[in-house]
Amino acid sequence: MAKSSEESPSRRTFMTVVIGLISAIVGVAVTVPILGVVLSPLFKKRDIVWIELGSTSDLQKIAPLTPKFVPVYFRVKEGWSVNTLPRQVVVVKDINGNFYFFSNQCTHLGCPLHWIPARQKFLCPCHGGMFNVLGKVVGGPPPRPLYEWVHKIEKDTVFIQNKFLNNPKERGI
Repeated sequence: MAKSSEESPSRRTFMTVVIGLISAIVGVAVTVPILGVVLSPLFKKRDIVWIELGSTSDLQKIAPLTPKFVPVYFRVKEGWSVNTLPRQVVVVKDINGNFYFFSNQCTHLGCPLHWIPARQKFLCPCHGGMFNVLGKVVGGPPPRPLYEWVHKIEKDTVFIQNKFLNNPKERGI
């Protein structure tokens, strides 16, 4: 007995399936590199940049347990452009003469902190987070102490890096 046309696929159906598969393969081959180019900046670490903060002799003039806010400007290459990122470094000297270099951003949502001299605390105006002068959480919703900038001292000069010591993301800012 001969097979009927209902049992075997027609030439037209076969060509439709083959052309559909070839189109899908070409579509994937074109889409994957485009997605790679578009999404790669999300996974690329930023360049590490060192910025001069000041001399150690200037820092010695800071009163113990009294923060000093120092603006810094990081020039960071992001993709094809070079951006200037303004940041604040909070310099604190403890009673033993050790220096701490904190970020001015709350670890809860990144709001800028305000120093309240009467209470000797940093206050986050967004959700009421409070930090003591050495960056420890003393109230509110912040989950971690203040981020501390990576720093180094070379020949009487303090340098700050665009990275935090205790940042869980381990990426530059």
